[in-house]
Amino acid sequence: MKSIAEKLISFFGRNPGIIYLFAVVVWALTLAAKLLYNGLIFGFDYGLFHPDGALYSFRALLWSGQSESEAGRLVGEWYRSNSFNAQYQGPELYYRNNAFLWDQYSGRILYPLLSVPFVKLFGVGGMLVVPAATMLFVLLVTSRIALNLKVPAIGYLAIILISLSTSIQRWMFANITDGLLLLFVSIFAWLVQRRSNLNLTKSDHVILAIAVIGSSLTRFSALIWISVALVFLVHKKYFTSVLVGGFALLGMAPIFLRPFSGHVLPGYSDKSLIEKIFIYPINLVKVTVFELGQLYILDRTFFVFLLFCICLAVVYRHHNSSKFFLAVLIAVWLTGAINGVLGVNFRYQLPVVPLLLWAFVETFPKFLSRVRNYSD
Repeated sequence: MKSIAEKLISFFGRNPGIIYLFAVVVWALTLAAKLLYNGLIFGFDYGLFHPDGALYSFRALLWSGQSESEAGRLVGEWYRSNSFNAQYQGPELYYRNNAFLWDQYSGRILYPLLSVPFVKLFGVGGMLVVPAATMLFVLLVTSRIALNLKVPAIGYLAIILISLSTSIQRWMFANITDGLLLLFVSIFAWLVQRRSNLNLTKSDHVILAIAVIGSSLTRFSALIWISVALVFLVHKKYFTSVLVGGFALLGMAPIFLRPFSGHVLPGYSDKSLIEKIFIYPINLVKVTVFELGQLYILDRTFFVFLLFCICLAVVYRHHNSSKFFLAVLIAVWLTGAINGVLGVNFRYQLPVVPLLLWAFVETFPKFLSRVRNYSD
């Protein structure tokens, strides 16, 4: 057995690029498992088609040439057969005269737009293509970072650990925008990891600007990029900081062109915006307790992995990966508290995953080295 293990280690060492094939295989197995096994688990919806995904599906059908009534009918029929939230069925829910939903989702055009070709080919089921492809992209970026840092073995471990998470798979393969948002954060992680001194080139800045704009057209992500801009500011990368922060604020502009108070802490709809500001810190504590509690109960492997990565990031906080990871972790937690929904199983914190993986791949080898030195 030892000889076989040594041969495998030697083989992977001589062929580092095989990690890409490994990522694809793990992704395919995870996708197959998700397609085969989904639904209600302990009363929680682990299905592929979620309530807010119905409106994205409706839009994609509308933009693919269907009439409003036909698009509503197709979404309603599909959800009756494939969704576990029957209370959200009914074509009239998705029509443009539902001002509350259309105001809230009006800026989130990228996911349904990218899904149009797949909806034309596969119907409403085509809405799963973009999220699934994004998950593959996240794993491939992790592979690339591991190779850049010359620690492919840690890359294999990171891919396995993240693919075992039921929380990550719950949201990454569903017909919602969360997966697509990870695409842009992954692009950022890949981009910045290559520049250890954070001196970005002109082309880097163009790609970064596209990532910020793309994420703004996916869902509310301003706090993520503002936290990134602050890290650049601390490093005195003023142009990059202004670029990222400026485009993040620009992406927020449409929010203020329509009523938005109802979407801030919607559970307190009877309160004014000023009152909600004072309620917000209390809600932040509630969200933190509920999210960590849910992770501990429903996804203990990822719960431990997350806490371990936070500890690594704090210990090795001088690394850029740790700084961006911790900054964005705070940002996504603040974002989740704005939404105010308790116990959504890490959904609103999901964008931190690419940075978590980068931080883990970079700092875990240093932790292992320290442990070895201590043992010796």
